[in-house]
Amino acid sequence: MTVREELHQLVEQFTDDDLDEVLDYIQWLLRPEDTLTERELARVHRGEDEIERGDVVRLDDLDNPAHG
Repeated sequence: MTVREELHQLVEQFTDDDLDEVLDYIQWLLRPEDTLTERELARVHRGEDEIERGDVVRLDDLDNPAHG
């Protein structure tokens, strides 16, 4: 049995409600990949540089009212 045939058999086992979710997932898999703009990519690199320098704020510090 081919993978395609096996998939067809599996699809028949889903309820209609489940098929809505399966369809959403398959459509998600087939969507074009998101790409970053040059500006977005530069921001990612700046963030990575900040992390490497230790220039970060920890979540615990954000929850602390004394942090600001």
